[in-house]
Amino acid sequence: MKYRMSPNVAVRTKRFADAVDFYSNVLGFANRSSDPALGDHDANPLNLFVIEDDEVRGPVMELFVKDLEDAREELLAHGCKVIRWRGKGQDCYIQDPFGVIFNLWETPATE
Repeated sequence: MKYRMSPNVAVRTKRFADAVDFYSNVLGFANRSSDPALGDHDANPLNLFVIEDDEVRGPVMELFVKDLEDAREELLAHGCKVIRWRGKGQDCYIQDPFGVIFNLWETPATE
């Protein structure tokens, strides 16, 4: 199976307002939301999303996959572990053997 990196990265944190302030005002990433308190930033060439989360912390990168379940099986067979699995179109977090967390996002356009 081939994987393709998405331009989306999420920063999951309990300190949502502080993180939005940091990425907007310290790093200067443009907030694309009509509400500046929301965490949707243009971190060219990436899209950086700040998301409040009590369970998962830190950066979550995203991989586009052709088949969500096939990707999960393959990655688990290669030492990855499931962090959160909510199904197609939702959070499907896999941690690789080196500690990086990826959200798997099914898209038929992945070749």
